[in-house]
Amino acid sequence: MKKGSWTSKNFYLNKSFSGGPGGRLFKKAPLVAEGIGYNMKRRHFFEYIGGLYLASSFRDACAAVPRDEKFWKLIRKQFLFPQNYHYLNTGGLGSSPLMVIHTVKKMMDREDMQPVAAHDETHFWKIKKKCAALLGPGIKKEELAFTSTATEGINVIVNGLPLKPGDEIVTSTHEHVALNVPLLYKMKTGGIVIKLFEPDIENGMANVERVEKLITERTRLIFTSHITCTTGQILPVKEIGELAKSRGVWYALDGVQAFGHMPINLKDIHADFYAVSGHKWLLGPKRTGVLYVRESLLDTLKPSIVGAYSGKLNDIKRGLVELQPSAQRYEYGTQNDALFYGLEAALDFNAAIGGRTIWGHNKECSEMFYRGLEKIPEVEILSPREENYRSSMLTFRMKDRVNKKYSRFLERRGFRVRHVPEAESDGIRVSFHVYNNREEVVRLLEEIKKLPRLREDEIEE
Repeated sequence: MKKGSWTSKNFYLNKSFSGGPGGRLFKKAPLVAEGIGYNMKRRHFFEYIGGLYLASSFRDACAAVPRDEKFWKLIRKQFLFPQNYHYLNTGGLGSSPLMVIHTVKKMMDREDMQPVAAHDETHFWKIKKKCAALLGPGIKKEELAFTSTATEGINVIVNGLPLKPGDEIVTSTHEHVALNVPLLYKMKTGGIVIKLFEPDIENGMANVERVEKLITERTRLIFTSHITCTTGQILPVKEIGELAKSRGVWYALDGVQAFGHMPINLKDIHADFYAVSGHKWLLGPKRTGVLYVRESLLDTLKPSIVGAYSGKLNDIKRGLVELQPSAQRYEYGTQNDALFYGLEAALDFNAAIGGRTIWGHNKECSEMFYRGLEKIPEVEILSPREENYRSSMLTFRMKDRVNKKYSRFLERRGFRVRHVPEAESDGIRVSFHVYNNREEVVRLLEEIKKLPRLREDEIEE
């Protein structure tokens, strides 16, 4: 194999199996002998990083070189994408890097070699501490519960609050089905009232006023996305949070499009509840999620499902049960430990590159794309006009066309985008993350410029 080259096959062959009771599942991969310090030469870094799977080694290697275009192309090699495939749908599902994949596989093998019914609660607390750091200063690990998805966390919130028939929940018309269905079901079964506002993409702060106009004496909860899944709009969450606090209304957020995507500060935005998944922008395993519940509201938000690990004590003969004093009360039953160890690896991957560095890179790509779209007359941009309210997930559509066809055409050309039918948008959504780069932006814009000139049979082929 050529020096410095990498393949997914080589990634696994570089590790020798040494299983058995008490033994390590994988030995450490042979690494380049050159130093890992800040003076490491770039070519040595390239050779080194291709076979990495240890979080500490990856962190050291990332610290060795500047975050330039070559760095981001190198980061892409930590993923299993085939050549000439441009993945631009992180808003739908993130691809896990090799260190996450390896961790999950290793831990699943270990669990089947020496099965243990319980999970390591001490290590779970360590993982929660890392999650707390990503949610902002002052967040306690005791305020976090592991869930299977953001959908589960949303259901805990909607069904766990003491809502009565006639109580109102304010939300937007641009929410994900993960929030819409629980709200609608609660309306059908619990008699709550849903009040809607249409997000303003021209004036971000105008959304605060739109929310305020819907609040009455029966309003109990404001529940929206931090970033909308339709247009990638960052809502003015801090100002809405301040409004909720001033009116004595609970404030919950679907943070799935923000977690691992941009810096978060839950204390600053006055969030009472925050539900996220690990499988999108954090690039963690599927079926992992985290629910934040403000410590002072733990006794207010009742668990919908309880079981093993939910209770601090239980005595069936004496009729006694006491829930955990922390958000662990929302966890129950046997866990798939391997997935949450994989979530930890994703947190380490994010931390090694740097959350603000990731946000800066993603925004650089998305703003370059936005400026390119502005120059194409046949394109209508559906994402916010103000840059401060734009994320690195942008949505556009070709004017007076059926855009689902164009979305499929771009996919056949190797650009995995996502058609957006929600909120009657008929848009094409493009998400930029660590495995994307400016070169891809240029290539995608060139393809979009061709769309208006295509014949119907060329689009459908």
